[in-house]
Amino acid sequence: MAEEVRVGIIGYDTSHVPNFTKLVNEKDDPFHVEGARIVAGYPSFSKDVESSVGRVEGFKKQMEEEWRIESVSSVTELLGKVDAVLLESVDGRRHLEEVRPVIEAGKPVFVDKPLAHDYRDAATIIGLAQENGCPLFSSSSLRFDVNIAGARDTLRNEGIVGCDAFSAASLEPTNPGLFWYGIHGVEILFSFMGTGCEKVSCLATEGVHFVTGTWADGRVGTMRGTRKGAHSYGATVFGNKTTVPVTYSTEVPFYAQLLKEIVPFFSTGKPPVAPRETLEIMAFMQAALVSEREGRPVSIEEIM
Repeated sequence: MAEEVRVGIIGYDTSHVPNFTKLVNEKDDPFHVEGARIVAGYPSFSKDVESSVGRVEGFKKQMEEEWRIESVSSVTELLGKVDAVLLESVDGRRHLEEVRPVIEAGKPVFVDKPLAHDYRDAATIIGLAQENGCPLFSSSSLRFDVNIAGARDTLRNEGIVGCDAFSAASLEPTNPGLFWYGIHGVEILFSFMGTGCEKVSCLATEGVHFVTGTWADGRVGTMRGTRKGAHSYGATVFGNKTTVPVTYSTEVPFYAQLLKEIVPFFSTGKPPVAPRETLEIMAFMQAALVSEREGRPVSIEEIM
């Protein structure tokens, strides 16, 4: 058996922290992911985000008492103890500052969704990783859900002509528009449509974000981000021969499916989602925000 990768966590203000730790460190968990062990964490948080400051102490206590995870006082201290990093900070504004020393140290890093709170920081992060030759990967876990991935496999051969994706899209002023939670639906949309979006239009109300993207080859994809009514995650996908409705699995945890991609990435340095696609996803959300505020279609070229 190959030696386990020692993993450190940055940011203790999201439920992903205990969920990931349980799946990786508990070998008797039915969905245990082999090949890594979380050994230390830097419990950073954002004082001006209620959902961040209100959860960090509880998660820190759980990590220390339930799994004996060492808490450290800085990213620099963490880097001396680990082989790879999970950047889990819920606030995308912190990602550039917190990931910079990781990149400079050349440690493989997974940056949890979204890569940043705006396109500019996202592009800077990707640029830094490329300049330093540091393996970096960012994604929503919904991309790797077994039902969603299965639908992609079903439609791969016949070709996809369109997709209507949906997810919850709660709001947080510090990470505006889709950057806070709507990333899930956007990630689902791009996982089916691929890159090549040229233009974005966004309608936003109290209860919904509805975003339309036009691809260079004439295909159209939409993303409905919900804040009222029932919430779910999935899509209706239109192929050349069939139409496939899909929602996420409630039986196989998508966190485990994501970790099955992250752990091998830590060893190979090869991200399962290309940086170019991640950047286009960020540009899509930035274009949607501009469209929402200015009431006009926005080209991806204008953002990128």
